[in-house]
Amino acid sequence: MSLELTAQWLREKDDILLTTHVNPDGDGLGAQSALYLALKSMGKRVRVVNHDPLPRSYTWLPYKDAVEVSDNIPPHQVCVVLDAGDFGRIRDGVKRDEFKLLINIDHHFSNKMYGDLNWIEPEASATGEMVYRLIKSLGVKVDRDIAESVYTSVVTDTGSFKYSNTTAQVHRLAAELIDAGAQVSAICNRIFASVTQPALELLRLALAGLHTRDGGKVGVMTLSQTDFAKSGALDEDTDNLVDFVRKVDGVQVAVFLKERPDGKLKLSLRSRNGLDVSAIAAKFGGGGHKYASGALLSGLLPEAADRVVAEAVKALAAYVKP
Repeated sequence: MSLELTAQWLREKDDILLTTHVNPDGDGLGAQSALYLALKSMGKRVRVVNHDPLPRSYTWLPYKDAVEVSDNIPPHQVCVVLDAGDFGRIRDGVKRDEFKLLINIDHHFSNKMYGDLNWIEPEASATGEMVYRLIKSLGVKVDRDIAESVYTSVVTDTGSFKYSNTTAQVHRLAAELIDAGAQVSAICNRIFASVTQPALELLRLALAGLHTRDGGKVGVMTLSQTDFAKSGALDEDTDNLVDFVRKVDGVQVAVFLKERPDGKLKLSLRSRNGLDVSAIAAKFGGGGHKYASGALLSGLLPEAADRVVAEAVKALAAYVKP
């Protein structure tokens, strides 16, 4: 029902605003690109306004020239927020009265249902998968640009089809996108096969501090603003660093904490044995997926890491694998 209502609202409105969460990832950006292209093909007036610029790995997306970076919200009839589980993820201090009608499209089961219309499907592999069905419901032909945008969403949020959200349906979707013209080798090279020297230096610093706790069951990686300054790397260069922690033999919960310029600490959690790490994230006001979650913390980096590890150790002690 939410899919049909979303399609109806978008058919009825002419001025549409698209946005996604801060520090945008491949899912939010790919979904945004696909929906922008589809709505433009319908003759809609569409603006894309994000808090942050496109990360280097996504500057090739076909809607790149339409992306505005601003916290000033332009006039619009309806705003579509993509892949943001909490309204506050749009930016710090965001206010509801800045927006008209709000459509919330997301696949995080911890979504706070902040929209006037909430279309939430936790079983979807990516928000881009939902947008793909929306585009088809709108009657828009899926061309190569739309297909490559959706593929970007799916390939990133499934960990290149390695995560537990990779279903038979996801593979069927990928096949449809390839049939529609998506050049998957080129997409993956742009996203995964290029790294800068500063990013490599940041990785070296991160790996140098990687360690395990609780008999090797909890892996921990931290990065301070000093590490960013030493390496010259950007925040986007931390994408997927938590996966290095998860890969350590014996690690069941991966903890990655990075210090932001404002002093806040961004927490990323990953599970490798079925433990629900969103419950750990919730202890710190965060959320996300069962096996991949996050939160924003205050305090000093070492003490914050200790607090998170303590919660992870308690969760592991109480966990009974089904």
